[in-house]
Amino acid sequence: MVSRRLNPERHGSDGFTTIPRVVGIAALVIASAISFHLALSSWYDGRIMPGVVAAGQNIGGLTLAEARDVVRKQSAAYQLRLTVTGQKYQVSAAELGVKFDPDMTLSQAYAAGRSGWLPAFHTDPVPLAYHVDRRILSSFAASVSSQVGVQPVDASLVFKDGQLQTVPDKSGVTVDKLALQRLIERDLQFPTDTTLRLTPRPQLADIQAGALAPTISAAKQLMATPIVLSYQDQTFTPTTNDIGQWLAFEKKQDETSAKLVPKIDSGKLKSYVQQIANKLDVAPVAKKVTVENGVSKVTQEGADGLAVDQDPAVAAVAEAVIQNKPLTYAITAHSVGFKTISTTVVTLDYGRYIEINLSRQHLWVWQDHNVIYESPVTSGATGAGFPTVTGLFSIYYKTTNTHLVGYQYGPRYNYDVAVKYWMPFYQGFGLHDASWRSSFGGSDYYYGGSHGCVNLPDVTAAFIYNWADIGTPVWVHQ
Repeated sequence: MVSRRLNPERHGSDGFTTIPRVVGIAALVIASAISFHLALSSWYDGRIMPGVVAAGQNIGGLTLAEARDVVRKQSAAYQLRLTVTGQKYQVSAAELGVKFDPDMTLSQAYAAGRSGWLPAFHTDPVPLAYHVDRRILSSFAASVSSQVGVQPVDASLVFKDGQLQTVPDKSGVTVDKLALQRLIERDLQFPTDTTLRLTPRPQLADIQAGALAPTISAAKQLMATPIVLSYQDQTFTPTTNDIGQWLAFEKKQDETSAKLVPKIDSGKLKSYVQQIANKLDVAPVAKKVTVENGVSKVTQEGADGLAVDQDPAVAAVAEAVIQNKPLTYAITAHSVGFKTISTTVVTLDYGRYIEINLSRQHLWVWQDHNVIYESPVTSGATGAGFPTVTGLFSIYYKTTNTHLVGYQYGPRYNYDVAVKYWMPFYQGFGLHDASWRSSFGGSDYYYGGSHGCVNLPDVTAAFIYNWADIGTPVWVHQ
């Protein structure tokens, strides 16, 4: 039998004594860490962990009440400072539609640095919590965009001096509203005292001068469209220059590109057709009639005129040009009826007329420069707002046994009376009997007179009716 002894040195080198020693040290370290963590947690219970930043302020070590006060003050003092191409803005949170939430911010700040065994002496800044009305924020961004941005100008074509000329495009600048909103929201979460700067980006025009060659070629083809307009033995042929002046250009845009397309400016084409009409139209001659004391006399005979039908001609030419199809078009015209112009003349040279003096409330019948009849009258109640019209008129109608109804002249004319003799001389004003009156003449007419007519005694009304012809002058004066 062979017996062996363990070598103490080799025994130690084989790890049988080292392992317990390492385990012991590790356990001691862990125990120390736990103790430190428990001590630290106990110390920071109710306080913000060290190194925590919120609202731009280091609030580490502060109690919850102290930290809440800091966050609230910083939130209340928030001002957005923004510069865009030299334009400066300073806006409060309320003007951006923003309302900060200090309690939610404080909750996130208190949780920061508490998840590990060792204290986090430096953590990422805690964002400010807030609620935002997106419509207000978007409106502010849109306002900045409209104030700072410059819209690009598309290239265009004009016909000038007999040629198509290119009007160059102009680039613009635009503010990316979404980028601006993101910049603002970043500043709301992590506010600083610095001024934010945003550089607008250039914006090219949709239609650039270098891309107008196809439009110019198409326009020249339209300008060469053969057009002939005729009326009876007259012919009108628009030149290339004429057609060029009718052209306008409109922007057509699809999902990927934009282009200029020629069209017809109807106003300029109408102007061309109007020039033709000016040569062909015949103005009507008005018939002139003079009515002197009721007697009509034609002083000028009327004649119908002629007018070109312009709209059909404009439509036909526009369609032919835009489709680049030759056109021979016969112009049509229509008759324009003449008007009759009547001139009414009343003269006292007639030899027979009626004179009414409103101040004296008296009437005289004149024949061959002599008074053959006179009578008191009662005229309109001037003081009640119903004066009799003054001037030189003539009897234009006569009838007997009729009703005079005043409601057609307004609610104040509330009369409906029967008269034996009715002789109007101006609109609703006339001479008539008034059987309901016991006396005529005198000053009581001012408030107790008629609704504007001249009231006559029965015998006077009968005499004038039988004596006066239609057209007999009636002279009413004060």
